[in-house]
Amino acid sequence: MMKKLLVLALVIILVTGCTTPPPETHQVEISFFTPYWRFPETLNGKVKTMTEKTYMAVEKEGVFEKDIPVTVKARDSIGCTSDFMVTFDEEGNLLESDNIDENDRKFEQWKITNEAGRWKQCDYFEEDTLKILSRFTYDDQGKLIKIENFRVPEDTMTFRGVMGYDENGYLTELQFQNYKDENTGKYIFAVNAEGKRTSYKYFNKEGAQTFEEQFTYDENGDMIKQLMINKQGEILETDYELDGYDAMNNWTNCLWKNDDVMLITERIYTYHEE
Repeated sequence: MMKKLLVLALVIILVTGCTTPPPETHQVEISFFTPYWRFPETLNGKVKTMTEKTYMAVEKEGVFEKDIPVTVKARDSIGCTSDFMVTFDEEGNLLESDNIDENDRKFEQWKITNEAGRWKQCDYFEEDTLKILSRFTYDDQGKLIKIENFRVPEDTMTFRGVMGYDENGYLTELQFQNYKDENTGKYIFAVNAEGKRTSYKYFNKEGAQTFEEQFTYDENGDMIKQLMINKQGEILETDYELDGYDAMNNWTNCLWKNDDVMLITERIYTYHEE
């Protein structure tokens, strides 16, 4: 599906007399190191794994059903991101993100080392070969402010991403730089009052806008519409119809369609024991 690791506790409650503490409400986020990094999505519950796979859709007697899996080779031509699987620990920290092909083979992997609830390092593998190390910098408030990628085995920096936040703590800017500290591109994000990312604009190294996406969400905070706008001003609109949810109210089935393609995305979740 063309579409980011937090554990949140619900701690405010009106009480009278002596009561037991309320149970925690757990959530995790899929964002960086997944196809959702530009438009993060929150998952409910103590998610252990989530696997997302996409299929061609066929219509049978007015009902859309999944057909053959979308292959890695076909994805670029139809504008579909990779199938993937993410793994979290019991505290909601991302441990691993894997891009998988139509046969469930892992061909790209991001393995994350966490320390005190923060990312310390990420190892990126292609076909089981370590290619890139990512290292992270946080500010005094614990916000991620810099990601740097280093080539293996030379340990030379190839990429830097510098983050900027608004007064509410939401990510609003991601500036890319090369090993010469030269700016090479920038994302500017817009966020609504609920913290959902409603759009972004991408600017090249000359400062010219070359791409934009806009997002619309339903009452559950799930994306139902996506507009992709290129530098010529051409718009591709994709609509998402969510028609399946599990017991934690995480969606499991989505039909999405635009002028070019019609697909079905399915998700499978496993959870840590409460």
